[in-house]
Amino acid sequence: MKGGHTTLSKKKKDKVVLEVIGGNAESVTGSCTKITTNDHVYLFELGMIQDGHTPLETYKLNAKLLQKIKPQEIDYIIIGHNHLDHIGLIPALYARGKCNAKIIVPQKSTRILKEMWLDCAYINQKDVEVINLKDRNYEAFYNEDIVMKTLDYVTEIQSDEIVKISDELSVRYRNAGHILLSKQAEVYINGGSHTRKILFTSDLGNLAIQDSKVFVEKFEPITTANIVIGECTYSQRDRKEITKKTLELDMQKIKSAIEQYCVDNKKRVLIPTFSLDRMPYILWILYSLFGKNEHFDVPVLVDSPLANRLLDCYSSILEGEQKEKFDEMMSWKNIRRIITPEDSKAAIADKGAKIVCSSSGMLTAGRSIKWSQSLLPRENDLIMFIGYAGEDTLAYKIKHEKEQKTININGKPIKNKAQILDLHSFSSHMQRKDLINYYKGINCDKIYLVHSDKSKVEFKQDLEQAISDCLKSTRVVAVNKGTKISI
Repeated sequence: MKGGHTTLSKKKKDKVVLEVIGGNAESVTGSCTKITTNDHVYLFELGMIQDGHTPLETYKLNAKLLQKIKPQEIDYIIIGHNHLDHIGLIPALYARGKCNAKIIVPQKSTRILKEMWLDCAYINQKDVEVINLKDRNYEAFYNEDIVMKTLDYVTEIQSDEIVKISDELSVRYRNAGHILLSKQAEVYINGGSHTRKILFTSDLGNLAIQDSKVFVEKFEPITTANIVIGECTYSQRDRKEITKKTLELDMQKIKSAIEQYCVDNKKRVLIPTFSLDRMPYILWILYSLFGKNEHFDVPVLVDSPLANRLLDCYSSILEGEQKEKFDEMMSWKNIRRIITPEDSKAAIADKGAKIVCSSSGMLTAGRSIKWSQSLLPRENDLIMFIGYAGEDTLAYKIKHEKEQKTININGKPIKNKAQILDLHSFSSHMQRKDLINYYKGINCDKIYLVHSDKSKVEFKQDLEQAISDCLKSTRVVAVNKGTKISI
């Protein structure tokens, strides 16, 4: 009996269960994986689900995700990178007053994390105000005070070193190449007689454009793990491949469009731009194209409070050659940073030649919507889209409804006359072919695919074939909401 008891105790001690409880189980946003051992409960990320067709639907999806988590049970939260669909719901745990989890982040991440959470709190509050106009009584997930409280639980750790987080778990961060400070996390769990290694990729960077993303660390492949929780956001078979050649062609399109609309015709070009990562990247592209031209006098407006704060974060975070290039770009005489609402209104009222980089990229919130209202009725102005837009966004409607005489913006019909340029080479996500090449090269037992829709089933089949061609036996699993992983 005594021997049997010892065997059961050891088996219990070694138990580790993973459950993908976020939206990333069956979609591309809302990253969250729960890791349960006999001693602790961990979360790998807790991001906002951004898939709702309306603000109310999105709110309910996120509230439902939060209901799956008991804040008092969470001991540690590990973050891969600072996009809101990976970190946006974390302060909501502390808003409920019962969470004392330590938050592990890559070194130097806290300043950006703070700005993203503060902006998320502001937007969530505005969304709730709109929702509550219909006699409802919803509350924002958290506010600025909660953000400041949550930051007290953040601990930065060095990359490229195995750092002990708890008595049973250690983490090593390695570059993901997605955005500045984005990391893959090698999670080592000590189970008594042996250690198991879980690789969480978070989001992986686009290898085709990484040489042009001078403010992002280069992707580092990882070759071994017991299991991999791997993103496959761009896993569709029919997705057009981004290459260095397509990037060069799109950059030429940008140059030609700005020369035509701004230089020759003295008109405006709006580039709806995500604040984190995309804004400094687009500014670098513009600087690379026009910065050495002494005769180029078109102002480049950065009109986004969040983007301007993040640019200040970049200035304090970057080092060495990256810092030199960033400072050189930001000292370009053409860049003008718009801060106050009054200055933004004045800039919009001025119909002279200018390039406007304004958030958000999908025209879901922010000052880019006001700019769209100003440019859309003017047939000689141009709106230049650089990146994906969800089907329920204003950006999608503008891209795909050119036959419509008007487009509804905030309940008001706006004449639909502006010229549109839609470019596709600037995604920060790893492309399908590179995902397959990376994953088939990892020596592991199983790969669990997350961050994708139904296309990940096709991707699973193709990845399995590629693995088989390498004479390997790694199993591939397309995760769904019911998937539980015991290791």
